Amino acid sequence: MEALPRVCVPEGVGPGALELSGDQARHLAGSRRLRKGDDFLVFAGDGFEYRARIEDTSRERVTATVGDLTRREPPPARSVEVWCANVRANRMEWAIEKCVEAGVDVFRPITTERSARGQELSESRRERWRRIAVEATEQCGRLYLPVIAPVVAFREALEEHDGVLVVANRDGRPWSEVAGELPEQGPVVIAVGPEGGFSGDEVTSAVEAGAIVASLGPNTLRTETAAVVAAALARA
Repeated sequence: MEALPRVCVPEGVGPGALELSGDQARHLAGSRRLRKGDDFLVFAGDGFEYRARIEDTSRERVTATVGDLTRREPPPARSVEVWCANVRANRMEWAIEKCVEAGVDVFRPITTERSARGQELSESRRERWRRIAVEATEQCGRLYLPVIAPVVAFREALEEHDGVLVVANRDGRPWSEVAGELPEQGPVVIAVGPEGGFSGDEVTSAVEAGAIVASLGPNTLRTETAAVVAAALARA
């Protein structure tokens, strides 16, 4: 049986009347070809999911009635945040999508001494990243929306971070050792550097800030691949 389509309404949703427009309506009525009487799932990213039934459709608008609660989950005890060094736009988008699927709660792009230049963040780009995160959340079945945090410099992020910080470096301790030191509850932050890794000074600064230096494995990973691996390992 084919899974029901899922739609995220970040503004909030609950039992009663619901009206969708724009991309959401086009997805249901256009891409998924739902019609009156068809069901879909709706959630707001706050841990609740409901079944909804379509009442009417048009090219740009869908009206529905939200009914029974289908799922309810508490927030995960461990919050996973990934810092990802800036890479080209298409690679960053891939990293965001896959990190969301892997279970990241906060995704923060960072600039480093060796990261790609000319990738300054515009509000339109950040808005696109948010849409990618929402779509990935819809697709993978999550009930909580991840946060796409503003881009900051790595050293600035070190001063502001909360929780246990792990810096990915192939010369670091094996992940199997580090995993046992991570708290089961509270925030865990994993910083992934650019191609070539963090500079020696950056690693030193991170260690002085209390970071654990850990290896994600024996192979050399692209930045965006390392970010996904980090998210999956921390969530596991």
